[in-house]
Amino acid sequence: MAVCVAIVGKDNSPKFFTCLNPDEELNFQYKVLSSLDVIEEKLNAGNKGTTDLRELYLGMLYSLETHKMYPLH
Repeated sequence: MAVCVAIVGKDNSPKFFTCLNPDEELNFQYKVLSSLDVIEEKLNAGNKGTTDLRELYLGMLYSLETHKMYPLH
C-alpha cells in the first residue's frame, strides 16, 4: 500500500506531493528527497561504465523499519 506519492521533475523540483496522513508530510518529503540522492548516485555510477541507462533497473532504493522506497517511471 502506498502511503505517499511524489512526482518530481527532471531538475529534482517537486511537481506533486501527497500523503495519506497530512501530519507526516514533512517527514515523507525528507524521505523522498533522500531517495532522489540515491537515484542520482545510481545513475552516476551507470554513466562511468558502458551500462545502457535504458536497461538500468533501480529496484528498491532503501528500506526503513516501517517503509520501503521505490522509484516509478
